[in-house]
Amino acid sequence: MATQRTADAARYLTGPAYGIAALFVLLPIIDTFAQTWPLALSNPAWRYGTIGLGANYLISALFGMLGLCALAALGSHRRSLKVLTIVNAVTALLLLIAALAFLLDALQLRGTVPRDNPRTLWLFQVGAAKAAFKYLVSAAVMVWLALATWRAGRAIPVPAAEDVAPKLVHEQKDKE
Repeated sequence: MATQRTADAARYLTGPAYGIAALFVLLPIIDTFAQTWPLALSNPAWRYGTIGLGANYLISALFGMLGLCALAALGSHRRSLKVLTIVNAVTALLLLIAALAFLLDALQLRGTVPRDNPRTLWLFQVGAAKAAFKYLVSAAVMVWLALATWRAGRAIPVPAAEDVAPKLVHEQKDKE
């Protein structure tokens, strides 16, 4: 069982822990776009490559989101949990859209795969299926995390108004 002293000491790590968890989310996004810059949204090959590359970074971003949610829940940060619930839900939707766009781009690019080696088409199809699977599973996990974060936020009691409102100077003197 943690003592009050231990709990006070743990609060010093909250800020750096939030920062590290946020880096787990942001750095994969930055790395993906740094490797695929400049943007070429109208080019299906570029979209296919960018979304496919992003699939390799999903686990890091998921881990970071889990870290952010766990920190907010353990610290009873209700507002952070509300924000993270929305971010998780929107992220799940974006991952689903990315999976569908990736599959459509793969279908469009399938005809451009060289047929000189039968294994080439098979590798293309397996790679596309693997990346789409990663996005779909990640979207499902983000929905699950959004629901868990929402429930965690609801489980934290709302502080009473007298605990939140700052005391006026004359009110503090009356109690002493």
